Amino acid sequence: MSHSNPANDAGRPRLIWLILTGAGLAAVLAAAAFLLSYKIEPPPDNARVIVDEQMQTYASTPCVIYNKLGRELIANRSEVFDPAKPLQLFTYASEKTIAEVKADKKWSRDPACDYVTGFDQIVTRWMRLVGYRSRWADDGQWRW
Repeated sequence: MSHSNPANDAGRPRLIWLILTGAGLAAVLAAAAFLLSYKIEPPPDNARVIVDEQMQTYASTPCVIYNKLGRELIANRSEVFDPAKPLQLFTYASEKTIAEVKADKKWSRDPACDYVTGFDQIVTRWMRLVGYRSRWADDGQWRW
């Protein structure tokens, strides 16, 4: 005949509750880690960049427009946000695509633009689930 110990029987619901709580917390943490994992998307080959012929660097259009570079590339800085005025670059600057700068190994990313994440886009799984907007349009234009 087995005798149950009332002290052991009283602790079982508490033990089950602790195990279930721990398992639930582990599941929530695993889901959060999964949703916050990310990948870095580089610019597509048709993305347009501005190159500095003298420094042999290139920068994203937003870095150039918002002046996040080591030196100025826009000649008409005061008119940059006037849609009626075309962007005028200094003679040492020109426009190329990412594919063009990749093909010619002399070009490197502008360090200041790279520092402010002016090129790559970090995309988490969470962003993919709720929908995210790429930094680049299909034609290679920058969206930001």
